[in-house]
Amino acid sequence: MLRRGSLIYALLVFLAGASLMREAAIGRLPRFDETWWAFLARHGTPKTVASKLTLVEITGDTLSKHAWPWKADDFALFFHAVLPFEPAVLAVEPPLNSGRDAASENDSVFEKMLLDHVRRSPKLVLGGLLGVAPDAGAVQDLQPMPVLRKVRGDLTCVPDFAAVEIWAEETLRLTTQPGWTNVPERNGPRGWCPLVLRYRGQPVPTMVLQLMMHLEKVTLDEVEVVLGSHIALGSSRTIPIDDSGRMLLNVGADFTRVSYDDLLLSREQLDRKEKPVKPAQLFTGRIVMLARTDTEARTVAMPDGRMVTPGEFVATAFATTEIGAFPRRIGSWFDWTLVGIASVLALWIRKWRPSLTILITLLLLMACATGAWWTFQSRQMLLPALLPLGLAVWVLLLRLVARRIEKIIAF
Repeated sequence: MLRRGSLIYALLVFLAGASLMREAAIGRLPRFDETWWAFLARHGTPKTVASKLTLVEITGDTLSKHAWPWKADDFALFFHAVLPFEPAVLAVEPPLNSGRDAASENDSVFEKMLLDHVRRSPKLVLGGLLGVAPDAGAVQDLQPMPVLRKVRGDLTCVPDFAAVEIWAEETLRLTTQPGWTNVPERNGPRGWCPLVLRYRGQPVPTMVLQLMMHLEKVTLDEVEVVLGSHIALGSSRTIPIDDSGRMLLNVGADFTRVSYDDLLLSREQLDRKEKPVKPAQLFTGRIVMLARTDTEARTVAMPDGRMVTPGEFVATAFATTEIGAFPRRIGSWFDWTLVGIASVLALWIRKWRPSLTILITLLLLMACATGAWWTFQSRQMLLPALLPLGLAVWVLLLRLVARRIEKIIAF
C-alpha cells in the first residue's frame, strides 16, 4: 500500500523530467546530448562503406611554402597536378581568386593557365559565401545562379541572403557551378549543415547538394525539396532535412585525406613514370576537393567539441549523405515514456534502500547506454543522454533526502 503523500515524489520526478526535456531542446544544455551523439557517431558508425571524396588539404606546412591568400599560380598548380589523374568532379572550397595586387606579365600568364585548367576540368564546383550587402542602401547586381524549382514547404524558414559576399572571379565561373559553403553560426546548434539557402528569395543549392547532384548525375529539374522532410535526388537517393533545409551530420562518416604537397609529389612521380606516393585510385573517378585544414581556418564547432575548417565540415556532410548514415533523433514519445516510468516508480521511492537504489540506478544507466549504442549501430537512431542521467540523479537525490522532506511537509 502506498504511503500518504507518495504522489508528491511522482510529481517532483515528472516536473524534473519535463524541465530536462525543455533544457535539452531549447535551454542551456543541448550540447550535452550533442556531445553524446557525436561520441556514438564517431565510434558506432560502420566503416564498411567508404566515401568517394578525397580532400586535398592545405595544411600549415603547405602555407609555409605557399603563403595565403593564394594567387593564380597556386590554384593553377593544383589543377595541373590533379587533372592527369582524371577525377570525376573537382571542387575548390576557398574562393578561387587570382589574389594579385597589381597587374604584371607573370600574373597574366598564370591567370591564363588557371583559366585553361578550369575549362579542362570535367565538372567543377567553386566555393563561395552568401551574405548581406556591405551598404544597406546599396543594391548589388543580381548574380545568375542555379535555382531549385521543385520546392515544397515554408521557404521563410530557410536563411535568405541579399548579396554574394565572396565568389570566384567572373571569368573563372562561367563554365562552373557555385558551391555555397555558409556554415552554422558559432552560437547555433552544432552539426547541422545547410543543403538549401535562399538568394533574394530564390532557393539555391549549397556545395554539399551540388556535389551530391554530380555524384547521382541528376539535374536541377530532378531535385525535389520537401522542407521538414527530405530532398529527393531523382529516384536514387533521399536526404532527410529539417524545416530550414539543414541536414544533421554524422561526424563518424569518413573520407580520404591527402595533403596538397603529396598531390604535387604524386604528379611529379607520375611524370617520371615512378610509383606515386599516393596511388591514383585516390583521385581517379572520384570527387576531389581542395580545402584549407590549417589551424587558423578552424572556425566551425562540431558536436564533439572539435574545431574544424569549413572545408572539413563540407566533406563530412558529403560523406554522410553518400554513405547514407543519417543520424535521427528518436521521437519525443520516448522521452515522455521515460519520464512516465520514472514518475510511477517514484511512488515507492520511500521503500527503497539507499545502497540498493544506487546499484540499480547504475545498472539502468549502463543498460540505457548499451541500448543507445545498439540502436545507433543498427538503425542510426539517437537516444538522449541528458534525460536518463538527469532523472537518475534526481531520483537518487530524492531518495537520500526523503525523510527530511517528510518532516518538512509532515505526511
